[in-house]
Amino acid sequence: MLRQCVLVVVLLAGLYCSPWARADVMLMDTYIVTPLPGQRGPLEQAINDHINHRLANGETRGWQIYTPTLGQNIGRFLLFHCCLNWEELERYQNWELEQETMSHWMTFVEPFVQQLDHFISEVDIDNSNWESYSLASPFLNVTELHIRAGHREQAMEDVSAISNYVKAMNWLPNWMWSWQLGGDPVLNLVIPQERISDMSARLPGFEHALGEHLGDKAKASALLENWNGHFEDSSFQLFRLLRNAEPKQED
Repeated sequence: MLRQCVLVVVLLAGLYCSPWARADVMLMDTYIVTPLPGQRGPLEQAINDHINHRLANGETRGWQIYTPTLGQNIGRFLLFHCCLNWEELERYQNWELEQETMSHWMTFVEPFVQQLDHFISEVDIDNSNWESYSLASPFLNVTELHIRAGHREQAMEDVSAISNYVKAMNWLPNWMWSWQLGGDPVLNLVIPQERISDMSARLPGFEHALGEHLGDKAKASALLENWNGHFEDSSFQLFRLLRNAEPKQED
């Protein structure tokens, strides 16, 4: 568990995922850090100071820090890194051990932390469309779908079908599906947004657009009803970018 605490600052390489085209497996690291009551400001400062410490000591990753904007408990921090494979993750952990980053984290950041959640997800490369998105997104539109027992394989098939429709209709320019490894079976849909007003850009909604595309509103409705049946629960969050920190490039 202490190891995971340090990994919180492993975080966040740019979403622009340079390994996209060559990787057989792409993993996404996500950490959610909840401050102790009344300690949000000090925790944010401590995380930023720790990132600066890592950058000064040979950090090779870019980091992105987001905060939720909707619902309850919006004082949390989401630390996001994409993308890497298992070998790169192991090399990075070895670097952390060599640099003794745990001591700095535990001394300067951990005192402000109430809860730390860590998730690794596998990006669905075939059904995502992220490689052309080359900037840290000012906002992340994230839908979290909790899969019903026995529905994973069917959900995977329908992800492909829905993604094909999205491409055919040119409904979205960029999106990422990811399957959570460990813990609850969760499918995440991550969509980059440049502005809050982009929330209105896809009205009146996917079902309406799909019905027009198929020329059959009933078929579109049935397809999405079947899709929704794969999930026990879902939640939506809009995250705002607080910091995008990149390591200095050597000349």
